[in-house]
Amino acid sequence: MRILSLLLVFLSAAPMNRASFVNGRAHAGEELTSDLPASEHLRNIGSAVDQRGMCVMTSIEMAARWQGLESMRGLRDWCAKEAGGAYPAKVDRQLKAFCASRGMPVPAYLQYEGRSVTTLLELCERTGRMACITYGYSPRYGGTIAHMICCPKFGGRLAVCLDSNFPGESGYEWMSRDELVRRVTYPTGSGWLFVWLAPPPPPPPHN
Repeated sequence: MRILSLLLVFLSAAPMNRASFVNGRAHAGEELTSDLPASEHLRNIGSAVDQRGMCVMTSIEMAARWQGLESMRGLRDWCAKEAGGAYPAKVDRQLKAFCASRGMPVPAYLQYEGRSVTTLLELCERTGRMACITYGYSPRYGGTIAHMICCPKFGGRLAVCLDSNFPGESGYEWMSRDELVRRVTYPTGSGWLFVWLAPPPPPPPHN
């Protein structure tokens, strides 16, 4: 009986049944808000120092490309000269050093750590900005991961993940908004969000 109880607790806590599916740029009448062309997607790489992944700066550079920050091209590769992996203070330091190396000011950005990621994701959606968010689980990986991805959609019924390990317009991962928030804060209950404050590109003209 005790073993059964422990198993039920484990299953209720594990994200095994959290549904998502891979699709293109649109599904069931819903489309990406931040529709970064596939030609601008970046594939994650390992650091030249220790081969640890560069998912944070890969995501941050993709978001910069969406928001027209051309001066930030090459950010990921420049940062890959250091050890991989990242956290908010390291991002602050690397952005400052990268911009200093190019003799330019650091573009305005916001970082947030905590449980209340929904409000910020909704604000990014309304303003057309692409958030970079922690991602603790996906069936693509089969379990818990330490990862950062881009969020090109958080409106309507569905949210979307643009994962630098699966770039391209056929590799978007779709799920409910609640499910995305769970993955952002899984397994610690706290998430990390980065967003450039530069305006997004103008909407396409109507025919």
